[in-house]
Amino acid sequence: MNTRHIDTTLTMGETNFQIRIRSARLEDARRIQVLYAEVYGHNYPMSLVSDRAKMNNAITSDSYYWLVGEHNGRIIASQILQIDAANRMAKALGAVVSREYRRLNLNYAMMKMIMDDITGVQKVVDVVYATTRTVTAAPQQILDNMGFSALGIFPNAHKVYEHETHCLTAYYVIPAWGKRRKPVRIIEEIEPFYRLAQRELTGRMPGKELRLEEPKVTAAAGKPKEGAPKHEEKPIQFEIIQAPHFVSERYRRNGSNGVFADFFVPFHKPNMLLVSHDQKTEIYMQYNPQDKYTVILGGRTEVTDFSLLLNSVAEVMRNLNVSYLECLVDAYSPELQAQAVKAGFLPSAYFPAMRLVGSKRLDYIAFSRSFEMLDFRKVNLIRTYRAYLKEYLRMWNEMYVDSALRSKR
Repeated sequence: MNTRHIDTTLTMGETNFQIRIRSARLEDARRIQVLYAEVYGHNYPMSLVSDRAKMNNAITSDSYYWLVGEHNGRIIASQILQIDAANRMAKALGAVVSREYRRLNLNYAMMKMIMDDITGVQKVVDVVYATTRTVTAAPQQILDNMGFSALGIFPNAHKVYEHETHCLTAYYVIPAWGKRRKPVRIIEEIEPFYRLAQRELTGRMPGKELRLEEPKVTAAAGKPKEGAPKHEEKPIQFEIIQAPHFVSERYRRNGSNGVFADFFVPFHKPNMLLVSHDQKTEIYMQYNPQDKYTVILGGRTEVTDFSLLLNSVAEVMRNLNVSYLECLVDAYSPELQAQAVKAGFLPSAYFPAMRLVGSKRLDYIAFSRSFEMLDFRKVNLIRTYRAYLKEYLRMWNEMYVDSALRSKR
């Protein structure tokens, strides 16, 4: 039974609309689905909305905050927030408002109600993050106005109608910052994203000291010398297991080891397992064929060459017509960061104080590899995110264009 409860009426807009903001109920399910279909058609990839069983579970679970806006008996807005109590973290997702009500700033009002409760009244989380769409800049601006900090982008990560870039943003309370593990150890390729996050966080919230210390920077991943022979091992051959309940339970029981030991991707569950022919390597994935998004959640292996593992996974996912592959690497393992870059994975976001391990919070870096032609013509970004996109494009050009031109001189 969900004990997180809000029920209030707001007078909004020039015509004094009486909008009821309340916790979602089971009987709202169909009307919520109608709202998302009105805005996104039937292409919205989030199973929490499309799968009635998952929706019912979320509405009744203490792990979720699900608010709806209601006017004249119609559901006109929805805002979801998922809570990871063990990591004292929350994720905002699924914000949507019916087109004719968007001028009322409902998203801001609903999000603020939730934030005031979980970070102020109940104090159940230290970090709240969100990934926002870039079809319009409005979601980015709403969270920016609430004190969220821009931490990076996920380039061409999802496909609803076309490939969409998403933004990463996070809100911190002071206890989270005091728990950060320091110092971080990063390679040169990560430093530009670290500096952008450092600049964004400095002075972000008056009265709150959110500063990133000077990092320990090691040599870059390294570019092959011109004319040097390339020695590439053959990709590991995998068999694919797509049995969501089996895969999820196996991952819960076995966890990760080796190069995957510190992998962490919050609020994701594996639904695909890659198993090597010798059965010594298992890699757990969340795979979404609808929006062609895939993320590596962890694995078990004796292989120490992280770049070989990533290249082997990329080969499998390319054959499944995946367009985007992502993984998170901690900010204390420069050798793994370097091997991720060597495998063609580019950094695009830096997430400080992300994971709670014991009494410390660990920083993580988002890496991704795209298998589609990048297209940012319809991306709308506020200023803070444009800097991340420019840095990503600079690295992409260096890896995939300049290096090719150098090798053919």
